[in-house]
Amino acid sequence: MIEQPPSRQDWIIIISVCLVVIFIIIILVTLACVYFIRRFKAKQDKALQVKTGTPEKEISPNQTFYENLPFKGLKRPPTQVISRDSCDYADCEYADYADGPLQYHATSKLQAEGRRVEDEEKQP
Repeated sequence: MIEQPPSRQDWIIIISVCLVVIFIIIILVTLACVYFIRRFKAKQDKALQVKTGTPEKEISPNQTFYENLPFKGLKRPPTQVISRDSCDYADCEYADYADGPLQYHATSKLQAEGRRVEDEEKQP
């Protein structure tokens, strides 16, 4: 009995079955990966909850960083708002600081006038 080579229809069926099997294997591997990753994460969350006594959602990622800083025991700054009336300047009167310590507005006007005069002198 002589066997004939597979026909075109036979090849289409063989390739289709192989593709379906490969697709099912890919789906199963993906589901297994998702399952094991969730299981591993649940173990980590449970270990963190046992270690810290609080659920993982209550701890921000930066909170552990801030726990190890050296200024943990320092006092908080006062919440009182400082106004201009409560500030006293030791070296001069309040009026001297009204436009800034060097009276910036007047100084910039003088500099602009000086530049303008220099530019006029340079032009023939």
